[in-house]
Parts: sequence; C-alpha cells; structure tokens
Amino acid sequence: MRLRHPSPATSRRLFALAWLIVATGSVASGWFLFGRPPASVAGRPYIEGVLGQPERVNPLLAAPDSADADLVALLFNGLTRARGDGLPEPDLAESWEVTPDGLRYTFRLRSALFWHDGTALTAADVAFTVAKVQEPGFRGLPTLAAEWNGVTTGVPDERTVVFTLRAPSASFLTAADLPVLPAHLLANVGPADWPDIEFNQRPVGTGPYRLRELTRSRALLEANANFHRGAPALHALELRFFRDEASLAAAIAQHQVDATLLAPGAEGAVARAVATRGDMGTSELDLASYTVLYLNNQRAPLDEARTRVAIAAAIDRGALLADVFGGRGSVGASPLVPGSWAASRSTGTNTSGAPTVDEAFASAGWLRGPGGFRQRDGERLSLTLETNAEATRARLAEAVANQLRSAGVEVDVVAVPGQQFVQQRLQPREFQLAIFGWDTGPDPDPYGAWHTSQITGSGRNIAGYHDPTADALLERARATLDQVERIELYRQFETRFGTEAPSVVLHYPTRAYAHPVGLRGLEGGLQFEAASRFRAVERWQLVSAGTSR
Repeated sequence: MRLRHPSPATSRRLFALAWLIVATGSVASGWFLFGRPPASVAGRPYIEGVLGQPERVNPLLAAPDSADADLVALLFNGLTRARGDGLPEPDLAESWEVTPDGLRYTFRLRSALFWHDGTALTAADVAFTVAKVQEPGFRGLPTLAAEWNGVTTGVPDERTVVFTLRAPSASFLTAADLPVLPAHLLANVGPADWPDIEFNQRPVGTGPYRLRELTRSRALLEANANFHRGAPALHALELRFFRDEASLAAAIAQHQVDATLLAPGAEGAVARAVATRGDMGTSELDLASYTVLYLNNQRAPLDEARTRVAIAAAIDRGALLADVFGGRGSVGASPLVPGSWAASRSTGTNTSGAPTVDEAFASAGWLRGPGGFRQRDGERLSLTLETNAEATRARLAEAVANQLRSAGVEVDVVAVPGQQFVQQRLQPREFQLAIFGWDTGPDPDPYGAWHTSQITGSGRNIAGYHDPTADALLERARATLDQVERIELYRQFETRFGTEAPSVVLHYPTRAYAHPVGLRGLEGGLQFEAASRFRAVERWQLVSAGTSR
C-alpha cells in the first residue's frame, strides 16, 4: 500500500485508501467487437497479460493502475506528457507560452491531429474536455476536478487554446497531460451519465493504438498509422486480462502471453512462471515512490528533533535493501525520488561528520541503562511500530525493529489489516512509528506530505511534521516557474529534512516488467503509474534472428 499525492497541482492519482474501500462500479452495457481487422497482419500481436478487467475505458473515470488506465495510456493523449524525469514535454501541443506573471498559458496544437475515427482534433476538443471536468456534478476522478478548479479556457482559433489561472502553479504543465476527449462524440453527455455511456467500451482517442476489439478477456489494438509521434513499429498489441495471479501464471507457463508487469517484490507465482521461460527477460523499472518510516512528530518523545535524528541514525537502510528487498530498488534518503529532475544528485544516507548512533542518542539524553535499553530520567525509550498486514511490509517492520532494538530501543511490532491501518491509525495519527508508502507523481512537489497545512482534516502529512523553515521552502517552490530556483529550494528542503528527521525514507522501490528477450525500445525513467511502461510504446520492436515485428 502507498499513499498517493493528494495535491491538486500534482499527480491526479487518488490516495491509495480509496482503492481499498471503494468498489469499482459495474459495466452498464455489453462489450463490443468493432472495426475491421488489418488488411495484412504479419505474425500475431504482442500479447501482454494484465491482472484485472476493464470496466470503463475513459480517462476521466479510469482508476489508477487498473486495466482501464493501461488502455487509456495506449489510446489517448494530453497536451503534454511527463518525461522519465517528470518534466513535461509536448504531446498534442507542439509548444506553449507562459506570461511573466505565470497566470496565462497559451498552447499551440500540432497540425494534422486526428481522432481514430478520422475526425480532426481541434482546440475545441481541449476546451470541451476541461469544461466536462469542471462541470457541476462531475462524476469522474475527484482530483481531476480539483486540478482544473478556477481555470478559465479560451479558444482563439482551431489550433490554439488559452488557460488563465487564479494563481501561479509550478505544476500546471503537468496537469495539462489531461487526456483530451472527442467533443463530436460526447457533446451531449451530462455529468450524471459518464459512468454508463457506450463510449466507455468503444473509446476513440488519438493515441499510438486504436481499439479494434474489446471483451472481458482481451483488448486487441492496432497501430495508429497517423499517430503524431510516428506510427508504432509493432503492428498490433493485445492486452489479455486475468482475474488472478494463478491464471496469469498458468498462461505464461503455457507460452500464451509474451509479457506482464510483475507485482512489486516479484516473489509470487507469476514471477516463478516467468523464470521458467528462457525466451523472457525482465527489466527493472524505477518507481516514483518511496517507503517511509513515519515518526509521529505530534507525540513525545518523537516531537523532539534530537530523538528523531537518533532513531534515523540507528537504521541501516543498506542492510534493509539487501535483507528485505533482495537488492531490488535503492537505499532511501529524501522524499525527492532519485531520477526526478528535482532530486539532489548528492542525496545519500551517509553524511561526512554525522554522529554515531550512540552519540546521537546521547545528544538526545537517551543513555543505555539496565539490560542495554535506552532511558532518560528513569523512563525507557519504548515505541510501537505499526504497518499494514502485508508480507514484505511485515518483514520490513521486523527488520527495522531489530535494528532499533540493537541500538537500545524497546520496540513492539503490530501488523494491522490495510483498511483498518489507514482509517484507524494513519489518518487520525494514532501511532508512534508506522511504515507505509508514498507515490510522488510526475511533479515531485512534497507539499502534500510534509507541509504543516496538511496535518489536519484530509491532509496527508501523516507524520505531523511542522517546521516554518520547511514550510516556506515548499511554498516558494510550488509557486515559482523557474526550474533552477525550484531545484535549489528543494535541495534546501532535503537538507532541512535530514536535519529535522521528521521521518525516515527507507527505500525507493522498483517493479519488474517481464517481456520477450528480443524487445527493443522499452524506455526507462521513473514510472509514475503502471501504465508508464507504455511511455515510448510506439518505438517498441521485437527482434529475432535479424527480423522484427
């Protein structure tokens, strides 16, 4: 489980809790077979196995990291898209201009953009999409409505769209990756109708692939020859849907599937099936997320920076990487994930001149007493560490607890069922130590996780960190459009984070993509969601014995 960045100015993906307690709605109508098969198909499609089944293939409705979201990534485009380091780059837009006050953005569309049905895409489609997100009663993803709240739209001509903001937003270009919808097909859809429209099973987009067939068991896609970044090299893709890992693993073992995105940790039946396939390899993809040991800054003795610093010093993150994660991923340090444009290139867990563990605890007044336990003023340093009841997370909690015990801290470990853990422990800040995860999104803004304003209400400053210096840095960084200035402000925030130790970033995870050994063109960089693996899908090729398909 991971927390997802809630800020309207950053990633639109919802807090992971939502996907624990909200069930996906049912499909309103049947599934369709439509379109003609390609006139010539040289070989079979590239077949990827996907856990889950499509419900609503609509960018306004698709749940994060779902089968729907995978299809949306292949079928739709926004004005911008995130590079592997999170910086926005042109997609449907060929360029943009921003006024000096940071309030007006003028996007110029590429020429000759077409929907999959052959209709021309214009700026009116962009304005239509934003208007639908802003419409009262909108029933799509709530974070989309929040991102576009207060933004006004103008369409001077067919290739130009102008947005005016209420206040400068450093992450607005990231929000502009909102996939555009076809106004000519959806103009009459009311806000209450979106979940049940036929379009959700017969989507028409602008992406590298167009949908040819959609059933509960598979989606067959053919290359879009008119794709604006170039026609895909793979003539056809098939996403084959599976209800559970056992059925997906069986399909892999029987050579019915070419590829799949492995679950984090890569230890289950699917990973074992992949390991039996000599024609499959894996690529480790860096996730834009981190696993964190939250220290409750609102509760004594963790309300003291010196005690928090001592606890951080007692944790050997390199050992955790090796012993718990099998060397997969990298050692945690700061809330700015390595690979992000904003992360310090010098980020690390070892600082020259840092105090030893004993020195750090002594500085906080915690000295070893009887039995080797730390105590101060006759009171033993005794803490409870909680996490969600998931195998890897439970192992991590025990490993962290053992490291703290070696340093003289008395630690009890409690594993709590996921929904209960979030609702009864994390959200109300009813814990001392807690291990959980955080997804940053393409824009790395740490405001939602660490700013004082996010402690109360629905805020996600789980640690209850409150520091005026850090607050000022985060406020300035999310308002400036100067990237160099943002980098410097975040560097200062990283330094402050290390000094105050509001929590301990333990690990930066990866996720393995299993694919044919002959796959070429898979792009690395940070994965902001599961569908990020398709970032450069138009450049994928399968090479075997000097041929490609």
